[in-house]
Amino acid sequence: MRRRWAFAFGLALSWSARAQAAAEVDLQVQVANCPEEIAASLPAGVKLEIDVLRREHGPTRAFPERVAVRCDDAGAEITVAMGGARALALAAAEMVHAMIGAPVPEAPPATPPGASPPVVSLSTTPVVTDSPASPARTHPTLLVGGVAQWLGRPAALLLGARAVFRYPLGAIFVPALSIDGVLGSFPVTAAEVTAATFAAGVHVYAGKTAGRFRLDAGPGTRWGWVHLTGRPDAGSTLEGRSLSAPWGGPEVRARAAYGGGGRRVPVVAIELGAGYVALPVRGLRDGTAPVYAVEGPWISLGLDVGLGF
Repeated sequence: MRRRWAFAFGLALSWSARAQAAAEVDLQVQVANCPEEIAASLPAGVKLEIDVLRREHGPTRAFPERVAVRCDDAGAEITVAMGGARALALAAAEMVHAMIGAPVPEAPPATPPGASPPVVSLSTTPVVTDSPASPARTHPTLLVGGVAQWLGRPAALLLGARAVFRYPLGAIFVPALSIDGVLGSFPVTAAEVTAATFAAGVHVYAGKTAGRFRLDAGPGTRWGWVHLTGRPDAGSTLEGRSLSAPWGGPEVRARAAYGGGGRRVPVVAIELGAGYVALPVRGLRDGTAPVYAVEGPWISLGLDVGLGF
């Protein structure tokens, strides 16, 4: 240990002799807890190292205001009161470590003079990732077409027209409003009956789309007005009369469609419905024997075409 401090003392004396050339360097150097053998000459040595750095690399943009050296048994701590004074701190560290015999730590590679710092490029372009294709957006649809209906007792075939407005609430559920009117004439015992109905239906479908095809079904209700007219056969003693009354009941519909999936895209659909008359209407002969009655179950079959919008 004495030999090491003697070597450091000799090195400090040699720096003291060379420090006269760096006297013009105006710098405050603070030394704390360092051996007395080097504490006196350490400020001059630090100034000399700074002067050498300035001669080799040119004047710094901001000259350091203060250099503080604090010694302990393991080494020395160098503090430079200046932003960006990395080279000065390393030079002072080399000098103090040489004095106390500690190994000099390796310095991180410095940026060469004139070299540009690495640039990190940031882009606002969104990253494209593979994702499943989004389902086609559903649109409201208006359809018109024909309808055939088997209604009453005895069952009679009535033909007419239907209009349907569908408003999807997503990929599964589709509420629908329909309006239809049908008409038909059919023979009964000793007479002919003409039946005309007008009804409006509200249904909620649930289904699934596969490509251009869609299958769905759902419950609903259908209510309207019926008009019955009886015409007795020639030579009959019966007198023909007319009857009008409300009718309707619950109904379930199933539907298959092709097309659609966008605005102004045509769609063709076939629809089957089955219901039960909850509010019956009966036509009687002489007020007693039934001739024709709108009651019991009914079945309807419709073919519609339309556009999404």
